[in-house]
Amino acid sequence: MPGRDRRLRHLRNSHGEIWVNITSSHLVLADFVNLDPSYSPGLVGAYPALGWARALHRALCASRTLSLLRRTGTAAWRAVRWPRLAATLTRHLPRRPARPGRSGRGRGRGWAVRRQWEASRTAVVVRHRPGRRLPLADGSVDHILCAHVVQELPPRVAGRVLAECARILRPGGTLHLVLPDLRQAVDRYVRGEIDADELVAWQRLNDGHRPADPRRARHPRRREPADPQNRWHYDEHTARRRLVAAGFHLSRTPTPSTGLVETDPVSLHLVAVRP
Repeated sequence: MPGRDRRLRHLRNSHGEIWVNITSSHLVLADFVNLDPSYSPGLVGAYPALGWARALHRALCASRTLSLLRRTGTAAWRAVRWPRLAATLTRHLPRRPARPGRSGRGRGRGWAVRRQWEASRTAVVVRHRPGRRLPLADGSVDHILCAHVVQELPPRVAGRVLAECARILRPGGTLHLVLPDLRQAVDRYVRGEIDADELVAWQRLNDGHRPADPRRARHPRRREPADPQNRWHYDEHTARRRLVAAGFHLSRTPTPSTGLVETDPVSLHLVAVRP
């Protein structure tokens, strides 16, 4: 961890500052050090080689010479037949039943390796699980964007995350906190702008609703970081209380991530300053 602290300490952007983006939704920003729980540096590093191997495989499959060898050569014929036999046997082996609420392809908010690789070419992306110590030195960061992360953590852990943000921010540094706004959703329901079905749909969407798995309930760390479930709801009052408890002062100062308000106007946006 100290080694990674030293590396990230020197990743200043074009403004000569260090901006950190703590995300759980694969929001990668060019001038930020992006901390994402689903980033896979090993797979991203191997992605170009995987692409070359895929192209070579296509070329070999399209080769007429190899096709002729498969048809006429005994060794080549066996090399083709044995994988087919293995695949046939595998199809008849008993499989584990699918878990409730898991639909397989397209499930959750998985981040494709190709998209990770493309993002790593334009921005700094580091794997980081929310709730753990931030990999940066004390007082080394100028601005933090924490978008839709805190509500996915229990209140006790959320308090630790905000305290970590206060630790790495320099005096006068800013924190832009983005959360689903419970009060706005309820007010819209009371005013008749949305009905009960839409209110429940909002709650389920922001809860990451799916049938509970008792094994993962006993072991929270085993949850997939790419398919989070919200643990708490916030309105402006409770979010402000959490920030003040972490040692921040509320402010309306413009920040490097102020433009996010226009792209996500339905969420709660709060700016806090480290004294």
